[in-house]
Amino acid sequence: MKSPAIMCIALLLVGATGCASVNLSAGFPAVSATVEERTAAKIAYNARLEPDEETTGRLRSLLQRKLTADDVAQVALVNNRDLQAMYSDLGVAQADLVQAGLLKNPVLDASVLFHLGPVRPDIQLGVVFGLLEALYIPLRKRVVAAQFEEAKLRVTGGVLDFVLEVRHAFYAHQANEQLLDLRKTVAQALVASFEASRRLHQAGNITDLDLTRDRAAMERSRLALRSAEVNVRQSRERLNSLMGLFGSDTEWAIEERLPDVAPEPVRAAEVERDAIARSIDLGHAKQRIATVGERLGYDRATALIPSTEIGASAEKESDEPWGIGPSVSVPIPIFDQGQARIARASAELRRAQHEYHAIAVRIRATSRALVERVRGAGDRALYYRDIVLPLHERIVSEAQLQYNAMQVGIFDLLRDRQEQIEAAVEYVEILREYWMARADLLHLMSGRLPAADAAPPAGTAGKRSVKENGNGQ
Repeated sequence: MKSPAIMCIALLLVGATGCASVNLSAGFPAVSATVEERTAAKIAYNARLEPDEETTGRLRSLLQRKLTADDVAQVALVNNRDLQAMYSDLGVAQADLVQAGLLKNPVLDASVLFHLGPVRPDIQLGVVFGLLEALYIPLRKRVVAAQFEEAKLRVTGGVLDFVLEVRHAFYAHQANEQLLDLRKTVAQALVASFEASRRLHQAGNITDLDLTRDRAAMERSRLALRSAEVNVRQSRERLNSLMGLFGSDTEWAIEERLPDVAPEPVRAAEVERDAIARSIDLGHAKQRIATVGERLGYDRATALIPSTEIGASAEKESDEPWGIGPSVSVPIPIFDQGQARIARASAELRRAQHEYHAIAVRIRATSRALVERVRGAGDRALYYRDIVLPLHERIVSEAQLQYNAMQVGIFDLLRDRQEQIEAAVEYVEILREYWMARADLLHLMSGRLPAADAAPPAGTAGKRSVKENGNGQ
């Protein structure tokens, strides 16, 4: 026998809940638009495990030319599987948002009592659902909606951090390629020097000590060359990993030399202003304040009566007719009046507010420090390019003239040539430092603090679920 009250409650629940679907790519368009606006690169969300034909075609087209830093970043953004896994966080956050709008399923309770005699068993039926669940849905959805906005900012920041990692890896590999060429030149020069020393030693013109010294210098250059070869292979595989490439796709090429120092000056005031205005970190911290504020409002609203269950129960005892009636379950707020939850949310709100101001100070200080770092590396690179390298070139030229006039020996000429190449190695290393600093500055301008200066990870302020303490689902 079906109770009319139970049937009415079931129909009410079905009507209130309705159908809810989850769009796992929700939030991705906003992330994509922000990343494209700040990096001029496109990202793609692969709903399937393999990328679509358009993405694959674009990838093949990029790999057929000599790659720049922007090209490598673009390949990595559309082909790296770690990024695709990160995008799934948006689907998780969207699922939580949908879940927050759903009522708990009604609970059916049934029991049968058998008597120790020729008496029919007693039957008890009951169905209950949370009355306040429906009233708390808007509050719960506001909390989870704020968490969803946090997830979008978190994923956006993660993508921008990934772009910086790719740019660092690119400049490191480009510098390693350039250093390898220089080390080859050094090794060749010292091999030539040793061969000349060996001939002179056989003729009795130099001592064993001089020959041994020249051989030691040659062997050191071979070790340096071998280390440079390993560095190139390591940095190349690092880029393969970031770009998600394997097989024949790893046969790519890049521009062989690091670019020269950028001609445009870096203006500290503009950098600081734009870094604050475009900061994803500040936006995330601000959204965390909003999330904790919503959580505090939810805790205050549900402090005394976090849940109330109503329903209907039916009972039939042996030969008696069915007895039907309503039921209600309300907690009595004697021991727990929600004061701890409210205090915790208040403390989290204060922490989030302090974190916001701390991040703002950190961004301003980092912007000034990065400007000085870029300027310093640029000045040193220009000094090497305009002063030091021309001086060594002149020394080698003069040594060549004196060698032709038989005023200096071959060893002096080779030694000057080696010092010239070592100065070129130092120039490449400074140029690499400069472009690394430029990448950090561009990263800051795109809205993220570089890793060394990044804000601490979000605490429980932005992560605590509305499901805690039995409130919500």
